[in-house]
Amino acid sequence: MRSMTGYGRINKNIGDYGYNLEIKSLNSKSLNLNVIISPIFSPLEINIQNFIKKHFQRGRINIYIDIKLLKSDDVIDIDLGLAKAYYNALNVLANELHLSGEVNLEILLKFKDILKVSLTDEKIAQIWCGLEKVLEEATNIVINFQEEEGKNLEKVIVEYLKEMKRIVDEISQHADKMKDTYRELINNNLNSLLTDFTNIDEKRMEMEITLLSERSDITEEIDRLNSHIKRFKNLLESSEPSIGQDLDFICQEMHREFNTIASKSKLLEITNLSLEGRSLVNKIREQVQNVH
Repeated sequence: MRSMTGYGRINKNIGDYGYNLEIKSLNSKSLNLNVIISPIFSPLEINIQNFIKKHFQRGRINIYIDIKLLKSDDVIDIDLGLAKAYYNALNVLANELHLSGEVNLEILLKFKDILKVSLTDEKIAQIWCGLEKVLEEATNIVINFQEEEGKNLEKVIVEYLKEMKRIVDEISQHADKMKDTYRELINNNLNSLLTDFTNIDEKRMEMEITLLSERSDITEEIDRLNSHIKRFKNLLESSEPSIGQDLDFICQEMHREFNTIASKSKLLEITNLSLEGRSLVNKIREQVQNVH
């Protein structure tokens, strides 16, 4: 099991390029990628996103990438035609407005579109070859971080599950008693209402009592809770790369079962246990929010 919290950083030179890469992962209900990279290397963004999606299914993943050229390379295109056009236009402007000073290189360089960085497909492929290796290393660091955090989360959740199983078992022990209590309550209420009547169909009354008692039966809810706990444990022990959403769904279902038990309960013991169970589910869910 992995948490969604992780961090990894790599600074490495490969071939003619230097790579400085940092990955931070935080909690999120779904996968949310944020890639920060120079616009020069924007053609690599799709490759980066596809790579990350193979390793992360949940979390807010922030990726910072800085790529440097380690040696001089012919990647700058100069738009001489545009530079001359700017130069001529500025001279005309200076003459018309009777401005002093000359149009020099410093002024021309303020027009960013004169100098353009141009990377060929071949260079992009070379840069990606090195970047992919660095991404792999940084991703492994993050995943190892998440797995260590996941171990701590699992210990806490397992203890909560043990406590929940105890609660469910105690509710089960009180379940048969609740049927008898419900029957006794109905009998007492009916007797107080029917004291002035002599002709009472006892069989019909018994049938009504049985029907009402069946409505208070919580056997199915107990069975489902036990099933949810078992499923939860199986997911914790599985090798699935992402189980957080499934665990969260099971928490919702367990909370619903405890609510149903509380609404049916006529015993204070069961009501209190169901409330304790709901509180425990909330604690588990707080931990599950950080499970990848």
